[in-house]
Amino acid sequence: MSIHDLIGYFDSLGTPRSAGLHNLQFDDHGAFGHYRGLRLYSVFQALFQADTQQPVAHEALLRARDAGNRAIAPADAFRRAETAEDAMHLDRLCRVVHALNFFNQSGAQGDLFLNISGRHLLSVGAGHGHTFETLLRHCGLRPTQIVLEVLESGVDDLQHLQEAVDGYRSRGFRVAIDDFGCQHSNFDRLWRLTPDIVKLDRSLMVQASTHDRARRILPKIIEIIHDLGAQVVCEGIETAGQHALARDAGADLVQGYYYARPSSEVVTSPAQRRKAPFGALSV
Repeated sequence: MSIHDLIGYFDSLGTPRSAGLHNLQFDDHGAFGHYRGLRLYSVFQALFQADTQQPVAHEALLRARDAGNRAIAPADAFRRAETAEDAMHLDRLCRVVHALNFFNQSGAQGDLFLNISGRHLLSVGAGHGHTFETLLRHCGLRPTQIVLEVLESGVDDLQHLQEAVDGYRSRGFRVAIDDFGCQHSNFDRLWRLTPDIVKLDRSLMVQASTHDRARRILPKIIEIIHDLGAQVVCEGIETAGQHALARDAGADLVQGYYYARPSSEVVTSPAQRRKAPFGALSV
């Protein structure tokens, strides 16, 4: 499949083409998407080792603008998907845009965290990950480089969620539970889902920064997650004090404005800073 085949794939999904524009497009800055009047971009925020503060991965984040160049929140962009099938197609389009932009900057080096919509998980039947694995291969990346972030508190059908997680992991994808500690997150879900990575909600770090009891509990939460065989990411770190709390509590990875803000460019070492032309992605 070539880049033209990828463009044709998304044009064939039945989603409206704004003013005749392709759903997947490219310019000098990389890949971007068009969906129901919105232009969809990638930005990346690095994740760092808690002890060395070395960058080890990036999370791709969606940015969207309307026809008037006004910023649209990602959640509002997904509300434009009228059906579960539309949400599934939009979710795939965003992930492919991110994968292409990441490959173009990193040269297939490093790991990429991708958010996956709960509506997408509930829309796909058997064969979770099959289509995305195929699309990903044509973006120059491997499933083993991808960490799929799932907001588990946003999915009520735990059985379906577990089947989806098992399906993706069987294909080599890793799975992260995002924002653990907010809403109705609980350890019973973690025991059943057995994720590879758990990202703690930033509210836990804020509480640990201001309350002694929360500061004492944080290392225990991380210890339990480690006992489940998962790594822990403390996100939303904004100060040196919060970094020290996360590191001392045993976090494996950290993420937040203290280290790097979301940017259109990935954080790489000089040896990794090489760009592959999109034409090289044809296979």
